[in-house]
Amino acid sequence: MRFVEKKIPKIFTTTFIASSLLLISPSKRLIGLETDNIVLDLRKSEDIAVENSPDVRLLGSQQMIKNLIVKESWRAYFPTASVSWFRNANVVENESDSRSQRIALNVDQVIFDGGRRSLALQAALNDLNLSKYDFLISINNLKLKVRNAYYGLLSNKAQLEIQAKSIQRQKDQLRFSQRELKLGETTEVQLLQIENRLNEITLQNKRTETAYQSGVEEFKILLRLPSATKISLSADILNGIKFAYKELSLDNLVGLAFQSRIEFARTKAAEIQTTSEYEIAKSFYIPTVSVGGFYASSGDRYDPKQREFGFNFKFSMALGPNSIQDTSNYISRNEDTNRSLTSTTTVGIMDNMQYKRKIAQTGIAAEQAQITRRQLDDIIRIEVAKALQNYKLSWESLKLADENAKVFEKRLLIKEKQVSLGDARRTDLAETEIFYLEAINTMISSRVQYLTAVSQLEMAVGASLDSLELIKTGKN
Repeated sequence: MRFVEKKIPKIFTTTFIASSLLLISPSKRLIGLETDNIVLDLRKSEDIAVENSPDVRLLGSQQMIKNLIVKESWRAYFPTASVSWFRNANVVENESDSRSQRIALNVDQVIFDGGRRSLALQAALNDLNLSKYDFLISINNLKLKVRNAYYGLLSNKAQLEIQAKSIQRQKDQLRFSQRELKLGETTEVQLLQIENRLNEITLQNKRTETAYQSGVEEFKILLRLPSATKISLSADILNGIKFAYKELSLDNLVGLAFQSRIEFARTKAAEIQTTSEYEIAKSFYIPTVSVGGFYASSGDRYDPKQREFGFNFKFSMALGPNSIQDTSNYISRNEDTNRSLTSTTTVGIMDNMQYKRKIAQTGIAAEQAQITRRQLDDIIRIEVAKALQNYKLSWESLKLADENAKVFEKRLLIKEKQVSLGDARRTDLAETEIFYLEAINTMISSRVQYLTAVSQLEMAVGASLDSLELIKTGKN
C-alpha cells in the first residue's frame, strides 16, 4: 500500500505556521497580561484568543506527540541491539566454589511481518496529518466564535449610544412639558405619557447595558484574559464600518470550496488511516519472522576470555485466539570445537481473544470514514448554498433596515420641528422616538447579521476570513 501525502491548502499555510510558532514555547506569557486596559479591534481579539487558547495549545502539543509516534514507527524497520552482562556465583559445601561471567552483544532484525510495519507507519503519518487539519480547523472555528462575540458587543455598544441620546432628548421634552404644565399649556396625562416613554427607553437602556457588561465578561473568558482586565472596542458599527456587496456565483464558490476546504484533506486522511488500521487487524494471522545473532565472552573471572557466537531464528504467529512461537538457536564455543543447536516452541492458549473485536472495530471505523468522504461533496455544496443565500438575504435586510432608519430619523426631526412650532404634541414626539429606536435597533441587528453572514460564507468556501473584502474598517 502506497503512502499518501496530502498537502495543506495554501490558504491556511500562513495561519498554520504562525500559530505553530506560538505553540513552540509553552512558557511564553499570554497576550493581554501586560496591561489592565486593552483597546481591541477584531484582528487583535482573534490573535489574543488563538494565543491564549488552551485547546489550540493542546492540539499543538498533540502534533509533537504524533511526530514522536512517526519516529517510533520508522524505528521498527531497523535492527534492535542490546548488551548483557551475566554474573553467577555458586557456593557448595565440601566442594570448590564456582563463578562465571558472560558479556554478550545481541542483535535482532525482523525480516518479514506481512506489511504490518508499513501499515503502522502509514497510520502514524496519516494520524499526524489529521492532527494538523484538526489544528487548523480549531483555529478557524475559534476565530469565527470570537467574531460573533465581537459583533454582539458592537451591537450592544451602538445601542447604548443611541439610547443615551434618546434618553437625553426625552428628558428635555419632559422638562419642557413640566414647564408647559405650570403654564397650563399641557395636561398632566400628556406629561405622564412622556414620562412613561422616558421610563421605557431607560429600562431598555438598562437591559442593553446589562447585556453588554455580561457580554464583555464572556468575551474576556473567550480570550482567556484576567478578570481585572478592562477592555474597550475600537470599532464602531454605526459609522466605522463600510459594508460592500458582490454578486457571487454558486458554482464558483462551490468550486473554490472543493479546492480550499480543509475537510476534504482531513476526511481523505481519516479514510486512509482507518483503512490502514483495518488492514493491520485483518493481518493478525500473518507470521512474523526475525533473525538475530550474538557475540559473547565468558569465563570465571573478569575479563572473560572464552569467545562464543551464535545465530537465532524466531517465528511467531496467531492461530485465531491462540498463538505460537518457535525459536531456534545455533551456538559455537571454543573456536567452533563446541557447537550446539537448540529449539523451543511455545503455544499460547486463548491469549489473543481480542483479534475479532479489533477486526470488527476497525472495519466499522473504516466503512464510516468512507461513507463520510463520499457524502462530503453534497454536504459542502449544501453548506455553501445555504451560506450564499443567507449572505444575499442579510444584504437585502441591511439595505431595508438602513433605509427605514433614515426615514424614521427624518420623521423624528420633522416631529421635533412640528412640536417647536406647536403643530404637534410632545406625546407624539415621544411616540416617534420609540419607533425611531426600534428602527435603529433593527438596523444594528441587520448589520451584525450581515457581518456574521459574510464570515460564515468565507468559512463555507474555505477562504481566509476577510478574503472576500466585503467589510472595511479603519483597521483593515
